[in-house]
Amino acid sequence: MTFPLSSSDKHQLAALAEGDERAFEALFSRLHPGLLRYAQGLLRYPTDAAEDVVAEVFCTLWSSRTQLAVQSSLAAYLYTAVKHRSLDKLREQRRAPFETLAEPPIAQPAAAHLQPDQLLAYQELSAHVACLIGQLPGRTRQVFQLHRDGGLTYEEIAALLGISVNSVKTHMFRALRFLKSTLYASGVQ
Repeated sequence: MTFPLSSSDKHQLAALAEGDERAFEALFSRLHPGLLRYAQGLLRYPTDAAEDVVAEVFCTLWSSRTQLAVQSSLAAYLYTAVKHRSLDKLREQRRAPFETLAEPPIAQPAAAHLQPDQLLAYQELSAHVACLIGQLPGRTRQVFQLHRDGGLTYEEIAALLGISVNSVKTHMFRALRFLKSTLYASGVQ
């Protein structure tokens, strides 16, 4: 199931094709954080590799902007590109198994106004939630990240992954139930 391009996506694609750098920067600013989190989830650990994947996708988008053939939402197109490039990156890593992996970065503060003890609690909770998300089964984790981090609708996720909207809802229900019960069991409410 695919959805037709929205008028804003058509406008943005036309601006990109004309070389409008502001349109590209706006698209980058809007989608980069979610695409990065999605790549980190696919690669199963936050590394520079995830940043490289997203940067490569945006570079390819810019360099091929005049011949893009986007048929559904622009966000879904970019998430698919990140998925494919992440899988390529995993294949490359399998070919070089003795390379060392970078350490995960410390979580960034949600707000600059936090006190040191609040910042530490926030970082610990963020790391715990990220670990729990990493424990979700592959497809469930993918659906959860596309919706929560990527901001995609259930319909867009269904089209992107080739599953039904009801399957997307089931995966989201399972993810939320697991996170809620696990956080509740650990005393986080």
